[in-house]
Amino acid sequence: MSTVLLLREPSEVRDLTWLLEEEGAAVLHWPLLSVSLLASSPATQALGEQLGRFTWVIPESPTAVRVLAELVRATGASTPAHRAAFLAPSLDTVRALGRHGWEARHVLPDREEGRLETLSSLLHEDDEVLWVGGPREAQWRQWLGAVPGRATLVKLYDEVAVPQVPALPPGSVVVVHSPSAAEAFAASTEPEFRALHRVVASGPSTTSALQELGVPVVAVAARPTTEALFDAARHALASPN
Repeated sequence: MSTVLLLREPSEVRDLTWLLEEEGAAVLHWPLLSVSLLASSPATQALGEQLGRFTWVIPESPTAVRVLAELVRATGASTPAHRAAFLAPSLDTVRALGRHGWEARHVLPDREEGRLETLSSLLHEDDEVLWVGGPREAQWRQWLGAVPGRATLVKLYDEVAVPQVPALPPGSVVVVHSPSAAEAFAASTEPEFRALHRVVASGPSTTSALQELGVPVVAVAARPTTEALFDAARHALASPN
C-alpha cells in the first residue's frame, strides 16, 4: 500500500484524506504549521487586512513571516498585505519575506545597540509600527518603547516542539500545501529524508519555495483545490520512485 503524508491537521484536509484513502493509500498527517494556532482569535484574523495601514511591519523571525503569510492566505488579504513595508531583524527573515512575495526595506543590525540606533533613525513619532512574533515579545516591547512611533505588538505563536515525523516507507508521497509548509518541511527534515520521498506542491509559489530550499518536486497541483491536489498526489503515486 502506498503512503501519503499531509503536512496539515487531519481536520484541515478531511476531504483530501478521504479521496486518497478511497484510492487505496495509507494517509498520515504531520501538522508542521501548528504554531499558527495562536493566530485564531477574531482580532488577529483581521490582521492580514490591516497590514497596509502600518508604516512599518517587523516580523520577529522567519517563523513569524511564515505564520503571518498563512494568516494572510487564510483570510484572502493579499492585496493590503502587498502594500506593507517590512523591517527585517535578520537575513534569514529577509529570505523568508522574499519567498512570500514581500520585500524588506531595511535589515536591522544584530547588536542591540545598533538595532536601537537604526530604529531611532528610521522611525518617526507619527509612525504606526506593527511587530509580529512569539517568544521575544517582552524584549521587543522594551526596544520599541525606547524609540519613536506608536507600536502594536501581536504575538502569533509560541515556541513549540516540532512533532516527530511519522515513519514512512521509501517512495512515500509528501503533499506540501503552501510556501509556509515548504519552509517548515525543509527546516524539519534532512536532505537524506527528502531524497527518499516524492514531493507534491500545491501550486507555482509552493514549487518555487521548495526549489529555492533545495527540495525536488515530482508533481504540481494545477490549482490549490482538494481535487487538484488529489490529482497531483495520484500522479506522484504512479511515478517511479
